[in-house]
Amino acid sequence: MNTLFLVYLIAEVIFGVGFLLSPGLMMDPMGVTLDETSTTFARMFGSLIISIPVLLFFVRKSQSTEFRRAVVYCAFTYLLLSTIILLINQLKGLMNPLGWGIVMIHFIFMVWFGYYIINQNKVLS
Repeated sequence: MNTLFLVYLIAEVIFGVGFLLSPGLMMDPMGVTLDETSTTFARMFGSLIISIPVLLFFVRKSQSTEFRRAVVYCAFTYLLLSTIILLINQLKGLMNPLGWGIVMIHFIFMVWFGYYIINQNKVLS
């Protein structure tokens, strides 16, 4: 499970810093143009994403089953909802074909965290 936490930590650092510092650069390859308002919200989103690696750093060091379980459920919930939102936007044509890559990244992490929820008695303790 620490491998999942580490891989997800790295991915969220990359996306979080990208959205915080240069949201336009993050969205341009997917054909999304941001105005001033959406840039502000994208930066706020980036600041939120930066909190996920902090949490993952601490959970990787923790032996608490309850803490690990809570982090897995929180990450799964975020990934489930974000996958749905991204999929809807992709199907509406709001992103170009590169948008499917972001949908797939969220989906893969969602399935990976979901695996640990389904098998929590075996792997969380």
